[in-house]
Amino acid sequence: MFSSTPADPLQPKLFSADLDGTLIGNPEATQRFKAAWERLDSVARPLLVYNSGRLVENLRRLIDDGTLPKAGFYIGGVGTQVYDAKAKCMLDELKNHFAHSWDLHRVLEVTGQFPGTRPQPVEYQHEFKSSWFLDKASPGIIRKLKRQLAEAGLKIEVCYSSSRDLDVLPQNATKGSTLKWLCERLGIPLDTVIVAGDTGNDSSMFRLPGVRGIIPKNALPELFKATIDVPTYRSRQIIADGVLDGLCHYGVICTLPTKEQPWVKCTKMVPQVSRLFSTTQSSGR
Repeated sequence: MFSSTPADPLQPKLFSADLDGTLIGNPEATQRFKAAWERLDSVARPLLVYNSGRLVENLRRLIDDGTLPKAGFYIGGVGTQVYDAKAKCMLDELKNHFAHSWDLHRVLEVTGQFPGTRPQPVEYQHEFKSSWFLDKASPGIIRKLKRQLAEAGLKIEVCYSSSRDLDVLPQNATKGSTLKWLCERLGIPLDTVIVAGDTGNDSSMFRLPGVRGIIPKNALPELFKATIDVPTYRSRQIIADGVLDGLCHYGVICTLPTKEQPWVKCTKMVPQVSRLFSTTQSSGR
């Protein structure tokens, strides 16, 4: 099922993974990832970093309830938060990169007046992340929003993914830029970093110079398009099984659970992953 040939002699030192649609979505596959990761030597294995659009508080619950293995750092809010799990504290110095060019009140005013936007629930918002729904927006629509925000004097990043999710963030706040900031802080070279993701807001991780990427089969076309010219391993497996396949390709995990993997019905997948298969998996096996 999985290749066991390492693709690169560089020893991976850090693995940064998105959650929804990457490590989470198929409960059995998530447990296979957790079991395989926890069997690795805790000293020799790469530093595990979760890199999610979820806020850190929400992300931590997935570790506390045993869904995911423990990690060294949690990057939350699409790169606007970093939590040091060992020290059990947020890295507040990250805010220094954001505060000088960020005006949340003005962002809310401009984005809220843009046609078609609807604010996401309060649990997805925080002082450096303004999250909205904007259905099926074309690249031209997103460029128009960026232009209006710039004309309002705002220096921002706009992340649009899954044909719905819109995040307006401070300049230099993306999953990739914050991962780079963390690697510099830890002294970890980017060419020893592996990343995994499934949507457009993960592309900034893949585009960091020197990193190696893993894209599971269920990834959205927006990510394939954004990473066409960078080194990636495109797995034929979905969600966490695709991640395991990629880690095996890169020589990180090559002893995997051998139990026959059960088919998971769409009703047992998280909603955003279920939608990807609802039109192609009609047999309900």
